[in-house]
Amino acid sequence: MAELRSKATGFRCAFCIAFCTATLFALCTTPAPAEERSAGTEQLGVMDRPRPDYDAQGIAWGDWTLFPALAATANYDDNVFRLQRPRSPDWYVETIPSARLQRKWSGGAFGIFGNLDNLAYARFGRLNLTDWSVGLDGSATLAKGLTLGGSGYFGEYHEGFESAEVIGQQRDYTRYFHGHAESQLNYESGHWILGGGATFDRYEWRPTVTLSGDRFSNSDRDESLFAPYAKAAYEFTPGYHLFVRALYDGRNFDDGLRSSSGGRIDAGLAFAPDKTLNGEVYLGWLHQEFRPPLPDFSTLDYGATVDWYAMKQLTLHLTASRAASDIVLPGFTVSDDQSFRLSADYEARHDVIVQAFAGYTDSRLAGLISRVDRYPSAGLTVRYLINRYTSAEVAYLYSSRHSAPNPFDVLNFRDQVFTAGLRVHI
Repeated sequence: MAELRSKATGFRCAFCIAFCTATLFALCTTPAPAEERSAGTEQLGVMDRPRPDYDAQGIAWGDWTLFPALAATANYDDNVFRLQRPRSPDWYVETIPSARLQRKWSGGAFGIFGNLDNLAYARFGRLNLTDWSVGLDGSATLAKGLTLGGSGYFGEYHEGFESAEVIGQQRDYTRYFHGHAESQLNYESGHWILGGGATFDRYEWRPTVTLSGDRFSNSDRDESLFAPYAKAAYEFTPGYHLFVRALYDGRNFDDGLRSSSGGRIDAGLAFAPDKTLNGEVYLGWLHQEFRPPLPDFSTLDYGATVDWYAMKQLTLHLTASRAASDIVLPGFTVSDDQSFRLSADYEARHDVIVQAFAGYTDSRLAGLISRVDRYPSAGLTVRYLINRYTSAEVAYLYSSRHSAPNPFDVLNFRDQVFTAGLRVHI
């Protein structure tokens, strides 16, 4: 059985990588048109604006350019395990080396990237780990108005202790593998924009180990997700598009117990009336069907993304969304997640950037029983651009969870993380 499972795992990972590789192979072998797309006139936000004196220049290597970087931070977390009590603080150092190798030409671009993310704790050494990921992405203009894009990655990650699926009294983080691939095709002609694409995700979970040494299998969380979609938009007046979008949502768990299929259909408005405002809002319906005895899930779907370039030094962002997320807990079908976030990017000086956000997520765990988890959060980051190669930052992050019902008062937590660090890039 172990051998069969190993082969199945390899096949799924290979499928994910092959899906992305095939898409990008098409990008690289498609002849590029002679003319380049004209430069856009849209407003650039504080974080999108080029800064020649501070941006990474990369290392030229023939037609390719290599962008290496290294970030290191010292962090103080006042509630490492995200518990109501006892609250266990600790210092840890996070080190993130990364690299991107890319090539651009008149009709497109192609890139290969990878990174490591190492956590080293001072007190709780059993939490030390190294996440990693590798991936590639690309885009190409196939003909006038026709563009193709794709990306994919594969890596090993860890589940944070704030997750609703954390069982408590864990010895360390639960690890998992995640593969992702996506592609999209868009065509613009006159007032019409037509598009479509698909995403594929694969999750494979490693066992959870408790403080007593017991090991709990997470094989019931292993799943594959496939979501093709199509979208059509029409510009009825300059700067305003009406659009409709349909998406199929297939979720296949290896054990079959929580597998489901469904989708969503939305209609909305995309707007960019001038250079100071752009975004989209939409409304629709979401439906997911499960195998008995788990009940089906249907609800109103909505979302919004708004970017307001209030002034050259200030950009404001507003996002709202709803998602039916998988959750593997007894008696629950899905987590109905409604999220809202307001953030600001402020250029205090040409070399000082301040970022702040406030967010709130309302997660209603639906199914045979119900539970509500509320997650308010907020953060502040101040970044100092020292020179073309180096920047420094200090940051503060607040997060919490308030659950109901919570009879034993074990689900709530409050956490603060203080950070100071350096980033070096070439």
